[in-house]
Amino acid sequence: MSDSIVCHDCGLALSAPAQQRRGEWFCPRCRARLGSSHRIRVEAVAALALAALVLWAPAMFLPLLSMDQFGLYNAVSVFSCVTALFSNGYPLVAALVAVTLLVMPLAQLLALLVTMARLRGGVSLGRWVWWYRQGREWAMPEIFLLGALIATTKLGENATLHLQAGLICLLAMVVLRLIAEALANPAALDRVMERRHDPAR
Repeated sequence: MSDSIVCHDCGLALSAPAQQRRGEWFCPRCRARLGSSHRIRVEAVAALALAALVLWAPAMFLPLLSMDQFGLYNAVSVFSCVTALFSNGYPLVAALVAVTLLVMPLAQLLALLVTMARLRGGVSLGRWVWWYRQGREWAMPEIFLLGALIATTKLGENATLHLQAGLICLLAMVVLRLIAEALANPAALDRVMERRHDPAR
């Protein structure tokens, strides 16, 4: 099947859509998004990835919010949540949270930035696309952000809460990351690699 694409989720081989087709196309078996007719905007994706990467450290280590309850003051950050889980006897949960909130978002953003640089330079993308794909699957800062916002509304009934810079950085990083993912989906990167391996396509 020379002119075909393979679903990155279920492995189904499909005929490649006509080049003049517009819009997005999906796998008929698992409904995974296989790509679109839009081209990857390398400079825009690189700028978004770099901006999100700059925000990663303050989003992870700066306090997200501070809480004043019955005269006791406490500030919470993503990193402090991980250390609290570990110190309270939940090492596996702490490791999972560290991977999904600290390690994989960083790996994904670095892989995306390097992928765009190599794409711009016309060299092989190598394993960087694989790391980027793994980051899309395992990085979950938006889930943590949603949970933090829900917890804030509940805690606000019994304590005085103050939003801190870390929460703003986390929100900005999540938004930039999601936009970058929308502009650089793995299916489009796969097509780029296929064209480089087979220029006649």
